[in-house]
Amino acid sequence: MDIKVAVKYLIITFAITYACWWSVAALVAFTPLAYGDVLPAIIYIIGNFGPAIAALFCIEGRPYLRSLRAFLFSYKKRGVWIFLLFVALVALTLGLSSMEWNPQMTALNFFITLLGSTFIYGGEEELGWRGILQPILSKKISFPLAALVCGLIWALWHLPLWFIEGHPNQSMPFWLQATLGIFLCFWLGIIHERAKCIPLCMLFHGLVNVLLSSFVLKLNWILITGIIVTTAVSIVLWLLDVRKNKKALNDTD
Repeated sequence: MDIKVAVKYLIITFAITYACWWSVAALVAFTPLAYGDVLPAIIYIIGNFGPAIAALFCIEGRPYLRSLRAFLFSYKKRGVWIFLLFVALVALTLGLSSMEWNPQMTALNFFITLLGSTFIYGGEEELGWRGILQPILSKKISFPLAALVCGLIWALWHLPLWFIEGHPNQSMPFWLQATLGIFLCFWLGIIHERAKCIPLCMLFHGLVNVLLSSFVLKLNWILITGIIVTTAVSIVLWLLDVRKNKKALNDTD
């Protein structure tokens, strides 16, 4: 895959999502409908799937169904340990920085919310962001820079949510959401680099969203330190991969 594929992906993604989410913003602003009513909810969910739909148009290889299966279900077994490592790091960061569980998040609510967040409200995006865009960027520029660029684009993609009256994202400043999104691109990026598994990225994305709702988020030194450490771990893992690849290349010379 090359830059042309990335451009194609971005055009389709933003066209679908922006058309839907700006429409929801207009409906809520200029009609009696509210965010959460049936029609705005349907349009909003379609917008959520912009990255996933775009990814399906960008999968290369023939026959298509075989390429689609490989795209969706390929994995490396050792990558599961990287996934579990980052789950532990994020859970510890949020848990220790908050020390306050949302009383409304029961075990049943946690499971139901995780399913929705993985397949409808976040995780499904990974088909595009990690499945298409970030791997292409990582081949053209270094992993940290690719994560930064992907994070900035991701933040811009979320922008209409701050214009939909009543949307939960309005409880968080846009700059904070954008910053968290950039860090998340580092974590998700290295999980995909090591595991080559879209479903694991989907699950991690969904789990992070649920954990952010499960703990009462508190901005303190523990949270900041945990985020920095988790990001540093992703960069160290990338550097180890670079070193390993250079060594393998030298051994073949």
